[in-house]
Amino acid sequence: MAQREQLNKTGTCYVEHVLHSHDIWREPGAPRLSVSVFLKQLGITIFLSHALIFALRPLRQPRIVAEILCGLLIGPTAFGNSKYFEYVFPERSFVKIETVGYLGLMYHLFLVGLRFDLSALALIGKKATSIALAAFFLPGIVGISTFFMVTSSPGARDADGLGGVFWVIALTFTGSPVLSEILASIKLLHSDIGRTATAAAVISDVCAWVLIIVVMPISLAGKEFSYSFTAIIGFILVCLFGFRPALAWIIRKTSKERDYSDHYVVIILIGVSIFGLITDIIGTHALVGAFMFGLIMPNRDLGSKLVLKIEEYVAGILLPFFYVVCGIRANLWEIKRLEDWAVTVFVICLGWLAKVLSTMGISMFFNIQPREGVVLGLLMNCKSLLGLALLDVAWDKGALSTQHYSIMVLAFLIMTGSVAPLIDVIYGPTKRFMHYTLRSIQAAGSNTEFRVLSCIYSTRHVSPIVNLLEVSTGNMRSPFTVFGLHLVEVTGCASATLIVHDPNKPSKSHLHDSAQSEHIMKSLEDFEYQNRSASAQLLTILSPYESMCEDVCGLAEDKRVSLIILPFHRRATMAGAMEDAELTFRPINRSVLADAPCSVALFIDRGLAAMRRTESNHIMTRRAAMLFIGGHDDREALAYAWRMAGHPSISLTVVRFLQGNDVVDIELMELQERHGILTIISDMERQKRLDDVYIAEFRRNNSGNESITYREVTVNNGNETVTAIREMEREFELYIVGRSERSISPLTFGLAEWSEYPELGAIGDILVSSSFNMQASVLVVQQYVSESTAADEDGIGILDSLAFSKK
Repeated sequence: MAQREQLNKTGTCYVEHVLHSHDIWREPGAPRLSVSVFLKQLGITIFLSHALIFALRPLRQPRIVAEILCGLLIGPTAFGNSKYFEYVFPERSFVKIETVGYLGLMYHLFLVGLRFDLSALALIGKKATSIALAAFFLPGIVGISTFFMVTSSPGARDADGLGGVFWVIALTFTGSPVLSEILASIKLLHSDIGRTATAAAVISDVCAWVLIIVVMPISLAGKEFSYSFTAIIGFILVCLFGFRPALAWIIRKTSKERDYSDHYVVIILIGVSIFGLITDIIGTHALVGAFMFGLIMPNRDLGSKLVLKIEEYVAGILLPFFYVVCGIRANLWEIKRLEDWAVTVFVICLGWLAKVLSTMGISMFFNIQPREGVVLGLLMNCKSLLGLALLDVAWDKGALSTQHYSIMVLAFLIMTGSVAPLIDVIYGPTKRFMHYTLRSIQAAGSNTEFRVLSCIYSTRHVSPIVNLLEVSTGNMRSPFTVFGLHLVEVTGCASATLIVHDPNKPSKSHLHDSAQSEHIMKSLEDFEYQNRSASAQLLTILSPYESMCEDVCGLAEDKRVSLIILPFHRRATMAGAMEDAELTFRPINRSVLADAPCSVALFIDRGLAAMRRTESNHIMTRRAAMLFIGGHDDREALAYAWRMAGHPSISLTVVRFLQGNDVVDIELMELQERHGILTIISDMERQKRLDDVYIAEFRRNNSGNESITYREVTVNNGNETVTAIREMEREFELYIVGRSERSISPLTFGLAEWSEYPELGAIGDILVSSSFNMQASVLVVQQYVSESTAADEDGIGILDSLAFSKK
């Protein structure tokens, strides 16, 4: 077999074999040795990358930072020159490592394209677009200046114009996948800043891909650029208007509804390779074809399945080899002189500052606070794996020297790695939410603005929710702000998309379901018109069901609401019974109850009527009952009922259940098993003290109010409590109860064990159960209780708990 030697850019000697046809599948050398070496490389790479990911997690570093560090440690910068690493990573295996790494990169960019929603581009406003363009083009001018400064330094190689283009694209390109990962780690993904930064990063992605489509044919085809450029434009048009409809037709004809066999996964992965091969043949890079194939996939359900099937395999096994390739090619020892290090530091600092200052400058025109402008600028410094791939292509084509390549890899590492720690210092949760103190109805009181986030899963929930909001306005003395949140499932997307509806502007929701949005918006406009102290705004979130809890909680925190209202997943039938209607919403409700940053109310509608008037124009009374047993949640439910009682159509009855003489004490051993052994008795006594104070204050402030009735019922155990509630079956139209999951009372002890729906609490579950012939709606309230709030309640002076007494 003939063979020849060829030097790579760093002077390393590769042995390239000219294979005969019968040797095309055969590896040079002993097959066992080749497989054993590859398995060692695989083990070391995966172990080292995951160890670094775990070690950097407390610093909230994205995965790309750990992977770049892994590559640098394996390369000549760190351990690559040791004899052991030369044995495990011999030079003859570099071609194999590069092949596996680029295969992982192709599949990664296919997944990026799969998650990229072209329709979302129409939803991006002027603010995000302006920020993206400022953070892309203005730092680009700085980037090209630094490139020629580096290449003109003494001892440096002459500047390559093409290398400068790759340098600028990589330095100014903001990667949306990395940015989303950082935003999620610092809990800003669903904030206004997070949504603006994500939208700007999407625009940056589009700009980068446009430049790549132009630059790649120039770098790879040279003089035949015009042919390659024309061919790639034609290929993209055929993909969008030919292959995409054809794929949609094939998938529709060969699959059942949301049922896809594993053969689809195999065929699509083969399609990634075919598209990569096509774009490689026509004069651009295989990465472009992989991304395009993901972009034209028509079915989001199938896309979600593909992500679940291959994402961890690609990110955990194949892709780390690409970082190893980058680490082997980068060598920080090439930055030898002190002057070179000074230039490197200057390039990194100037590139970092250009992003921050340009973003801050454009943010001022949109009335963004300076501190938030700095945060946006920091987020725009997130680099992407695609940018690293561009640098690798430039190095491979000789457009960048090893020293210049190493400087850029170091810049990627520092600029991306500095984002999360600096944002924590400038805009950490303590500073961000220091003014978010009204997290419950009790804390909000009656004289401050009451902010509510009302979730709507379908149009069926609109009328009941609006009727509930109407009576929640109370006496209309304090401002009442409602954020109606329409939750729409979208599968296969990278992150949630938030649509802020403006009734004075044309709706952009036609991309998904304009009829539903218009119906909800019209209902909220009517509510706002009929209640002079209320203001309402409609928001729509497009996201997978799996992340809707994070979307709801993040938006609640961002809007600083005191209450989240969730519709229950069951609905009343014509016969009056309850049936499961939307089971997919139940996990969302339970997750929100567990993670909410404020109080939460679950609303079970059984036909709560809107406000009506008689023929003589008198308001018809609606009877509501608040069942009070005791604890955090019951006090919060009473605060909500107290607010409702200010509405002219509400007649409120507060029923307090008291312990009788024959009450059975709860055995301490049983309490220890369920709730732990510390502070059980003291907590029960403290809660009873707080209940007595709050009830006394409630009665004192409403002693002359004819619309409020207070009565007490004495019971001794859970069975008697249920019997007492059953006697009220047809007495009220709305029941308000506390969830009371954290409270311990002999009056309800043991009832939770028989609960069908634990999210409703013991009393709420009883009111909804089929054994009750009850046609009344139910509102189950859970109070937000932080650790600091619990500590503050140690004394009887609980001023926060009595905030509503200002009424």
